[in-house]
Amino acid sequence: MRSPRAHRRIAAVVAALAVALAGCGAEDAGLGSGTPDLHVSPARSSAPVAGASQLVLAIENRGDGDDRLVGADTHAAIAVEVHRTVVEDDGRAVMRLLEDIVLPAGGTVRFQPGGLHLMVVVPDERVVVGGTFEVTLRFERSAPITVTADVVELLDLIETDGEGSG
Repeated sequence: MRSPRAHRRIAAVVAALAVALAGCGAEDAGLGSGTPDLHVSPARSSAPVAGASQLVLAIENRGDGDDRLVGADTHAAIAVEVHRTVVEDDGRAVMRLLEDIVLPAGGTVRFQPGGLHLMVVVPDERVVVGGTFEVTLRFERSAPITVTADVVELLDLIETDGEGSG
């Protein structure tokens, strides 16, 4: 049996390894090598319902390296969050807050109602039908991309194909 002092030393080594691994680059984080080449479709947002708006768009990665969407922000709201709607075993649909989304090389990730989407939390007076606002998408490997979102009725947003067109 190890002494408490030996346990503390082992815990310190494990903690040091965890810190070292957390500082590794994108390749060590599972994104591999290659260079991402991101293209974002036109964005559309719903008018607010219950203090939030959904934002839909598509991010295409034409490059040969994966990337990761790590956040988004706008001056037109308190926050922009990444959510996924999932159906629980009991049939209830719930939204789960996500830390990030992988954008695979050669793939397209669509943000749309009822699935993966961006939630504009407590939007301001710019987020009204017919209005527009800017959203900046932040990535792990690529430079930020700012898009302008057109605000439409929620029903019109639901009818989009996830690429900002209706």
